[in-house]
Amino acid sequence: MQQSLQATNAWRILFLLFLANLFNFFDRTIPAIIIEPIRMEWDLSDLQLGLIGTAFTIVYAIAGIPLGRMADTGARRKIMGWGLAVWSGLTAVNGLAWNFWSFLLIRMGVGIGEASYAPAANSLIGDLFPAHKRARAMGIFMLGLPIGLLLAFFTIGAMVKAFDSWRAPFFIAAIPGVILALFMFFIKEPKRGAAE
Repeated sequence: MQQSLQATNAWRILFLLFLANLFNFFDRTIPAIIIEPIRMEWDLSDLQLGLIGTAFTIVYAIAGIPLGRMADTGARRKIMGWGLAVWSGLTAVNGLAWNFWSFLLIRMGVGIGEASYAPAANSLIGDLFPAHKRARAMGIFMLGLPIGLLLAFFTIGAMVKAFDSWRAPFFIAAIPGVILALFMFFIKEPKRGAAE
């Protein structure tokens, strides 16, 4: 009975992790889809457009190292919850950007928030699922990537059209992320090495 409850709880947590991963990639994709309206509004060069994605990637990669170390020793639910709240909140702030430099700096902040997520989520999955179920759990978790991208490519253009503004998707995308961040704080973490 106890094992059955633990297994059910693990799958529920995995569903939350999957959703957060989906929004991670959804939020990350918004600038790539609406880059032309941004270019026209601020008269940006190709170099400036390239810097938006490059700065995000560099910050994401560098921030992932200390945040991964924190996930090794700290409360993973808090790391994921705060990370999700930060990247979702800054995604909304991206919709308020007033020029290229403000947009770039805010995107770098989004990169730091998103960098917190993968190390903590992967660590948690390792403790939630025994070795013979872990690959399946990781597969479900990683489905968030293509589904998040597909969802972004199929909906962001419609949001821009409906609200007649490239800023609208940033505000809309932030809402589910902030709500989901609250759920992260209530995850009951297993002990490290519990599934071994």
